[in-house]
Amino acid sequence: MALTENGFYIIDDQFFIDFPDPYLRGNHQENRPHYYCFKEKDTSLYWVIPLSFQIDKYKKIIEKKRRTKKPCDILHILKIAGRESVFLIQDMFPITEKYIKREYTIDNIPLKLLNKKQINQLNKKARKILVLIRKGIILNPTQPNVLKVEEELLKKG
Repeated sequence: MALTENGFYIIDDQFFIDFPDPYLRGNHQENRPHYYCFKEKDTSLYWVIPLSFQIDKYKKIIEKKRRTKKPCDILHILKIAGRESVFLIQDMFPITEKYIKREYTIDNIPLKLLNKKQINQLNKKARKILVLIRKGIILNPTQPNVLKVEEELLKKG
């Protein structure tokens, strides 16, 4: 399946079997609502960002960071298909097309982020967090080892 940047996807459970990191935001038997996809510039990999609908939980985290004058690039809240969603940027991970089960659709229409401003904001945060991860910075205690996943995916080609 060819991936579309800024699209949303359901990931095949095989990915979580092949990469059994306990901190990867799992698929819940391919029923996790969706993952947002963007392409990395330097490799052939895509990165996916899990979404959550636990808005209140993550708004508290964002507000706490804002009160202490710290940036909050690890989370991003947007309204998607009429519903607020939290992009868990801190939990993003690399993937290849092989592990994509299908597009996430609503009424058989693939969901895709279309607003250029929103896309730019989200991708800017994601790339910033990816740079921090590559520098070895731990963003949260349950951060998956995405660099190990990336290394293995690149070896597999």
